[in-house]
Amino acid sequence: MSRKQSSPWQINYIKTAVSLATAALKDPLPLLPNLWPYLALLTSFITFVLVNGGVVLGDKENHVASIHIPQMLYLWPYVVFFSWPVILPHIIHILINDFASLKTRLPRPIVAILTMAIMALAVHFNTIVHPFTLADNRHYVFYVFRLLLRHPSIKYAAVPIYFSCAWATITALGSCPPPQKHGNKPTNNIPATQAASQENANLNRTSLLLVFLISTTLSLVTAPLVEPRYFILPWLIWRLHVQPPPPIQLSPRSKSTKGLVGIMSRILEHRSTWLYLETAWFLLVNLATCWMFLYRGFEWEQERGAVQRFMW
Repeated sequence: MSRKQSSPWQINYIKTAVSLATAALKDPLPLLPNLWPYLALLTSFITFVLVNGGVVLGDKENHVASIHIPQMLYLWPYVVFFSWPVILPHIIHILINDFASLKTRLPRPIVAILTMAIMALAVHFNTIVHPFTLADNRHYVFYVFRLLLRHPSIKYAAVPIYFSCAWATITALGSCPPPQKHGNKPTNNIPATQAASQENANLNRTSLLLVFLISTTLSLVTAPLVEPRYFILPWLIWRLHVQPPPPIQLSPRSKSTKGLVGIMSRILEHRSTWLYLETAWFLLVNLATCWMFLYRGFEWEQERGAVQRFMW
């Protein structure tokens, strides 16, 4: 099995989507026993929307569903911010231990240019700034959008950041575990059964990513208001499916080096190091949030004596 086959990327996702849709349309009846729970949920949701007159239970006037494609762009920096301790070792592993596959994992230049061009068009024509976003400076999103809107060029300069974060997030989700060694045999002599298992795993990850992108898009692009809580569920689904960080095999020379470099080299080799780092990062974010809420209160000019507090 070639390295390119073991790393589905770019065109393979399109081929998988087309093949799955074609197979489902040709013979849909065998799918019904597996799809009926999802169809029942979808039918219940549509019924609720028709009876309620929309998806909003409260203030319907300020929460009108609309097409807001940049929501999918904001998702990727959100995921990277909270999960960089999980994403970073996957990228380091590719650069150090699996550099030969980097070319197949990186998007082709034409694909990258077209994707960023589409992102820029979405930013230009479909950026929605909800009145609530810039009306309440207690929320962190207020300061993010104030930065994006400070100069017209800033929102376009953020497009490569969206693209890079999306690539890193998808790469971490679709990373394949390194092939297991059998004695002194080279890693490219993988038994046929293991190769077939690896191919099935690739198909499962590709299908998972397609379903994740479709369901996340349907969930986010109808919301005009940007709220971090909207991204929690997509992030949670992503985090549950991303594989543990692979061990980073550094050179014996770096491990034998004395001092801080040697210590860090030995620490980075273990998967558990990154999971501990992720836990520490979550604790730090929560501590910072609690500190801002408790000790960085401020007053509005129109409400003297009332303490306003930062919150998500």
